[in-house]
Amino acid sequence: MWNIVSKISTLRKKSAVIITTHSMEEAEALATKMGIMVNGEFKCFGSSQHIKDKYGTGYEIELKIKTLSEDETNPILAKYQAGQGDSNKDENDK
Repeated sequence: MWNIVSKISTLRKKSAVIITTHSMEEAEALATKMGIMVNGEFKCFGSSQHIKDKYGTGYEIELKIKTLSEDETNPILAKYQAGQGDSNKDENDK
């Protein structure tokens, strides 16, 4: 799809292609101008560099989550439960 949009926008200079995306990478690859819409209204419009300069602060986090097997989970749960039992015992002794 990227190739089709790119060809239309570069070969047919009198054409306008409007796409919507949440991907800044996609927008930069396909567009010469971009905008940010909030609740259906443009809040910013300009080049990708203008958008980045104005709204580019923040962080991107990538998380990888591994599901533990029962053999991996049991020692963790036992340790946690042992710690809980000790703290409850201390409170009861007071």
